[in-house]
Amino acid sequence: MAKILKGNQLEKAKIVFEQLAAVKRKMLLYPAQHPELLDGLKRLTDSLDAVLKEVGDITFAMHDDDLFIESELLIRESLTYQQFIRECESMDIGAITFNTGIDEKEIEALVDALCTDRQTLQNEGGIEGRLRSRGVTHIVISASSAETSQVKEEGEEETKAAKEVYNSAVTAVKDIMRSAKVGQSVNVAKVEKLVGSLTDALFTDHLNMLGLTVIKSYDETTFYHSVNTCILCLSLGNNLSLDRDKLGILGAAALLHDIGKVNIPKELTTKPLPLTPEEFEIMKRHPIEGAEILSQMPGMHKLSMVVAYEHHVGYDLSGYPKLTNKDRPHLFSRLVQVADSYEAGTSIRPFKGSKLPDQVLAEMIRQSGRAFDPVIMKSFVHTLSIYPVGSVVLLDTGEIAVVFESNSEDLARPRVKLAVDEDGKSLDPASTDVISLSDQTKKDGPYKRSVIRVIDPWELGIDVVQFF
Repeated sequence: MAKILKGNQLEKAKIVFEQLAAVKRKMLLYPAQHPELLDGLKRLTDSLDAVLKEVGDITFAMHDDDLFIESELLIRESLTYQQFIRECESMDIGAITFNTGIDEKEIEALVDALCTDRQTLQNEGGIEGRLRSRGVTHIVISASSAETSQVKEEGEEETKAAKEVYNSAVTAVKDIMRSAKVGQSVNVAKVEKLVGSLTDALFTDHLNMLGLTVIKSYDETTFYHSVNTCILCLSLGNNLSLDRDKLGILGAAALLHDIGKVNIPKELTTKPLPLTPEEFEIMKRHPIEGAEILSQMPGMHKLSMVVAYEHHVGYDLSGYPKLTNKDRPHLFSRLVQVADSYEAGTSIRPFKGSKLPDQVLAEMIRQSGRAFDPVIMKSFVHTLSIYPVGSVVLLDTGEIAVVFESNSEDLARPRVKLAVDEDGKSLDPASTDVISLSDQTKKDGPYKRSVIRVIDPWELGIDVVQFF
């Protein structure tokens, strides 16, 4: 029977899988004794050893592009490490079980096998035969996992549908960006179809789609950022009563607003430290590069080029590049700037740590009228509420909850799902009901629950995506 990992245990296990994927990449890039590879193997061994000592043997299962740690479906990690998961599945790996007593040589043998082509592994009796021949006894490879399939079947269909649309969007953006990088024309019809799918999904399942925007990827920041910005823009545009045609134009512009980054050195776009003044000057070229790329693509709407050029200009024109021929950026540029700034601000980056959604929103509100259009900013606050969807809040009852839906009538009283009860017990996201913080003990009486403050989900080991 699969064990249940709680809070900090689950977070430690996630780190193990993250490091396993990272070490595989390093083994493909570096020679056997390179310090980067050796350091990665050492950190993976130490992390895995700590988890095994705390919880015992542990299984990472993969099924239909989804990742499970024991019986826990991890939506965020399924998307973030999609490529690695698919590579494992292509090698007929349904699950990897690590047993106590494992050492670094066995881990290195596993990673080496994961980097080996399929034909070579078949000649050695598959990955299981390869590991046996190298004396690996503390790693078990399974071709399939019935338990994983059962958990998947028990999942909510709406969440699955929203996730599939989001997943397809990230994959499509990767293809679009890679085509642009090598000078190939972007398929405009593909972009329009993709935006249409995201719009349909947002109309059908607004809460789950907004909830998925909390997903980030450190390795593929631009892809996830583009999809998240597009979803936020579509939601904002819908709240501003834009019709379907205008939403399509806005969504495409939002999806492609950062396409100019394909011409910026990757070491700058993924740099885990603040940029130097010289590096920032290089980064500031991406709006110009983006407009140029889009201008050369047949059938591309002019506003996509305008937004790519203007999304860092700012409401008061104090940003970059400098505009001299108009008083304000285009409306769609102002919409994308708000969504882009919020999404980027809530991303976790090693050099600045994590900012909570309400903190980012508060900073943006303070810049309303200068950096951001005040009317759009007001609408964006109503779209997300004071406590944006995905925020984790401490209630005056001692309970901890995840904000599930905003409340337009009272922004301070959103609808939430409880994550931790008043006794400190973690609750199952799948069985947690939605609660309105507007509920009162009696008519005109005190509220049953109120927010005290927003808290950091990472410190408590709460995976927000699981609640959507």
